[in-house]
Amino acid sequence: MLKHLLAAAAVVAAIPASADTLRVATSADYPPWESVNSAGEMIGFDIEVGQAICAKIKAECIWTNQAYDGLLPALEAGQYDMIISAVSITDERKERIGFSSAYAQAPASFGASGNGFGDIADRPGLQAALAGKAVGVQGSSIFEGLVGNHFPDAIIKTYERADQIVADLAIGRLDAALMETTSWASMSEANAGANLSTFGPQLDFSEYSELGEGIGLGFSKDDSDLKNRVDEAIAELLADGTIAGISQTWFGFDATP
Repeated sequence: MLKHLLAAAAVVAAIPASADTLRVATSADYPPWESVNSAGEMIGFDIEVGQAICAKIKAECIWTNQAYDGLLPALEAGQYDMIISAVSITDERKERIGFSSAYAQAPASFGASGNGFGDIADRPGLQAALAGKAVGVQGSSIFEGLVGNHFPDAIIKTYERADQIVADLAIGRLDAALMETTSWASMSEANAGANLSTFGPQLDFSEYSELGEGIGLGFSKDDSDLKNRVDEAIAELLADGTIAGISQTWFGFDATP
């Protein structure tokens, strides 16, 4: 897939001019984690968490909206100092980049247009229902590997953006898709004509290790100073309830680890 910059919206935390400047990237196409509003501003859970972290570490954060499958390569190439975009902490990714401690958890769910899959109670039922079906996932996301490893009879189709997945669900090019559970409600609200609904049991780390150890910020592997500063900020923001409050605003529940 092309790894190009999307139309960017800058978000700058209100920090003293003498502070550090950090280049922060996200993929603002995944509400309620991150998206772009009608005014062209990036909004969402990750944006507010990122701004709170920037304020804690006294950094001026310059944000860029980058296609998701280009986030890790761009970070590795030194284009950004930090990424925050619902990125799950996995062993495979830890071989490439450094991670902060987890600031959120993100179970996943399958969804479709309409309710053609009916009631499915367990993993064997999901495997049977998805056999031979076209399942959409975001490219370079943890879901591509999860579907491949646990639902081998499904036909995986990868997409650059989540809204492309929803569009293909709506017109019948996809039978189903896999995303964070928190994203389905926002996607459904924003795309009422797609008639989206989730089906089957919710997937979590206890059974699907691909979902990782939680959601973290990414850095260059050798940037231990920034990692330590961000870890300290996350610990304080978890302890004082700031991240829990942001989670309630965007998800309607506490998604902190």
